[in-house]
Amino acid sequence: MAIRVIVVDDHPVVREGLKRVLEQDRNLEVCGEAGSGEEALQLAGRHHPDVALLDMRLPGLGGIDLLERFRQQFPTTKLICLTFYGEQYLAQALAAGASGYLTKEASREELVMAVRAVLQGRTFIHPSLSSKVYNQFAHLVREGPKTFLTHRQLEVTKQVALGATNKEISRHLYLSETTVKREIRTIFDKLDARDRAQAVSRAYEKGLL
Repeated sequence: MAIRVIVVDDHPVVREGLKRVLEQDRNLEVCGEAGSGEEALQLAGRHHPDVALLDMRLPGLGGIDLLERFRQQFPTTKLICLTFYGEQYLAQALAAGASGYLTKEASREELVMAVRAVLQGRTFIHPSLSSKVYNQFAHLVREGPKTFLTHRQLEVTKQVALGATNKEISRHLYLSETTVKREIRTIFDKLDARDRAQAVSRAYEKGLL
């Protein structure tokens, strides 16, 4: 039985290219394409794909929020992120449920390898980012899990330090207010802070700001 894949990218040319590359392998079938996060979730609901290739920058719902929605609604679908932005979303993407993380410079062989790897329960990260993974892991070991903030949490903390409200943070970082509230609660927990002022103070103490 063919491995069913959906391709999610807001550029039709990119989607067509990915489809052609994937379908060169007779064991892979692109069962649908979507140009936004909302369309991707609808598509997954119809086709229940084995794998979803997701661009990290999409109009409307996209990025980490889309990964989290997929994980909640379609837990058996393996998720591979595609991005032009290198390691920028790497830690967040893996924490949100991605099993694969590729830059858009990936070769056909790497793309197919990633699909096969995630279906076998393994994590596949683009080879050019392997050193970044090591460095982030080393940082986590040094700082401890309670104080390690993801890239997005650092960005939210910076906005809190500037005095931004949840609504302003939501607008500036293109996140829902619900996500902002959740991230702030997590930041408080990781920094052992009671409120925003203490969280900012702790972040400065740890050299995060």
